Amino acid sequence: MQLGLGVMKTRESSWRRAALATLLLTAMGPLRAQAQSTNLLSGGDTVFVTYDNGTSGPEAGVSPTINLGFGDSTTYSAVVMDTGSTGIVVSADLFTPAPDAKNLGPGKQIYSSSGVIEEGTWYTATQNIYDANGALIATADVPVLRVTKISCEVNARDCTPNDHPTGIAIMGIGFARESDTQTHATPNYNAFLNLTSVVGANGTMVALPADWHNGYEVTPIGVYLGLTTAITSNASMVKLLPDGSNSLPGLPEWEPAPMTIIVNGKSFSGKVLMDTGLTTGYLSAPGFSGPLGGCPAGSEGSNDCLQAGTMVALTLPGQARPAAYYTFTVDETNTDMQPDGGIVVDGNNSKLFNTSVSVLNGITFFYDEESGFIGYINNGGTATYVHVSPQFSLQGPWGIGNGFYTTLPTFLFGATTLEPVGSATFAGRLQGDAAGSLTIEGPGTVYLTPPAPASMPSTAATRSRWW
Repeated sequence: MQLGLGVMKTRESSWRRAALATLLLTAMGPLRAQAQSTNLLSGGDTVFVTYDNGTSGPEAGVSPTINLGFGDSTTYSAVVMDTGSTGIVVSADLFTPAPDAKNLGPGKQIYSSSGVIEEGTWYTATQNIYDANGALIATADVPVLRVTKISCEVNARDCTPNDHPTGIAIMGIGFARESDTQTHATPNYNAFLNLTSVVGANGTMVALPADWHNGYEVTPIGVYLGLTTAITSNASMVKLLPDGSNSLPGLPEWEPAPMTIIVNGKSFSGKVLMDTGLTTGYLSAPGFSGPLGGCPAGSEGSNDCLQAGTMVALTLPGQARPAAYYTFTVDETNTDMQPDGGIVVDGNNSKLFNTSVSVLNGITFFYDEESGFIGYINNGGTATYVHVSPQFSLQGPWGIGNGFYTTLPTFLFGATTLEPVGSATFAGRLQGDAAGSLTIEGPGTVYLTPPAPASMPSTAATRSRWW
């Protein structure tokens, strides 16, 4: 069954595929006033890891760092927590493989922003994740790239070759990075998605609870490992499309988050990368002609940055009923969310905006690896114009667990297929744009119970006009 926006439609082929699905448009009066909420992430547990450099990181335009050790050793080093890459990459002076570690072969990490190529060998390893005070918070088990050489891409922006590099320490915990020259970037290289234990209430390490929700939430002062209803309240959640080619058993992968960026009134729709590993922002917008000028000192650009006075607005996932958006004017005061290193414009054919770590000055974000959502929360950290509307923004397929319930508004910004295994209830208002449609498939039941205004008759026939 497919619901179009404006009319209710049925197609014979859809009815065949959804033979066991039941759609109930409940004929009931307006819902009583209630707090908007969802039980998508009910149960589970979470632990909080404070950054080693504390609030002086994002607030000062510096990437956050986390204390990381390896194996049975109790020593650790501060590593950059990078949501713009995937995989732990450390130089030989900071990582020695354990005696029983397996050599997984040569590898490299390529950073397209700078053109740096870090080369070395992948080894099996265990990781110990500590907070800023040195308390052990969690352990993980993913490969580590032991870097022994740095080379540079032909047109590298900021790179110096080095045959004996030291001091390299990066923990890449991003998703959907396989297409950006990171061939190893599948979820099994992400330490935050492969935890083996977390600290319990009595301070000892315990196994992950059975209802653990795999994912993490990045805040200005630390990161939550594991998602719960409490830490994701007041969030706006955007559904990501599945990436079947890079998914693994028990570890699904998802495509990059959608966005629209408006630069001096001109819109470009594409993908957004919330990147805590950089202080410089990057805009790839084919056809964008500027005006461009010199980049700030310390950036990875030269004369290809947006000029002072350029107005920028980022809307997530797009301009129609955005889940979140923020605006700033380049080089104006009190615009904490603009990248400190400027915004470099490149000639890449894809449409992408890399936010830089400065996004944390106004927006906390989380990645729900299980269900495939990115969530945005207004953290109140800046006077810059930031807005988040708690809602579900849906596209693509969504396999919904039994008992799902939400009173949040739901907006369809693309063709959406709900695949319930049991009962699922959407008790908030449902809307969509011209690209939105809804198909119900699977053995379960979906209840759509949007509140009706007093003047609207409560019948199934008229209730469909909400679409």
